[in-house]
Amino acid sequence: IILNKIVKTFSCLHSSAHVLNEVTAAFNKNCLYGITGHSGSGKSTLLSIISGLEAPTSGSVMLDEHDLFSMSLHKKTDFLQHFFGLVFQHSHLISELTVIENVALKGLIAGMPLKKRVDHAGALLEIVGLSGHANQHVHLLSGGEQQRVALARALFIQPQFLVADEPTAHLDEFHTHSIMKLIKQFHHEYGVGVIIASHDPLVIAYMDKIFELKQGTLT
Repeated sequence: IILNKIVKTFSCLHSSAHVLNEVTAAFNKNCLYGITGHSGSGKSTLLSIISGLEAPTSGSVMLDEHDLFSMSLHKKTDFLQHFFGLVFQHSHLISELTVIENVALKGLIAGMPLKKRVDHAGALLEIVGLSGHANQHVHLLSGGEQQRVALARALFIQPQFLVADEPTAHLDEFHTHSIMKLIKQFHHEYGVGVIIASHDPLVIAYMDKIFELKQGTLT
């Protein structure tokens, strides 16, 4: 992933705010990256731009030599579906679905046969320690368990990168370590690149390289 002079400006009435100011950086799969910065520094905005959820005001995002924001909408949607797995502060699970149905959702969208997606979702739930909860509805799970389901879902179609925005913000110390150990396990065993925005020192301690976002620049 290569970011080249990313600028993001938000306009309101007669004023504008520069959240990102010519951010340039590179991320590769063999490293766990942490992005720190105070609340409101633009960490979530930067992750949204990296993962294609939001366009920059100017600058480019190159993913495996593909210019992300020059792609057609159809091509970009298909490309991002396989390139990124996303995890957020809140798990954003679908309460009407069971645990295994939530994990297998990407397979359904991709047209994967039922047995294949159920088997794969079951294997992921085994890794994150939730195979015994496969047929429960997600609202019956604890916050830490829901984040493990969200992690399994994000990694269902073996993405190139896992991008996580404050994934442990609502978890205690025990569950924070649990989630981070799982992320590190997936990184080492499956070659998934990792970019995590967090101000939690427990999370940052797991990172190989740390960037700080301050006054719109990444250092």
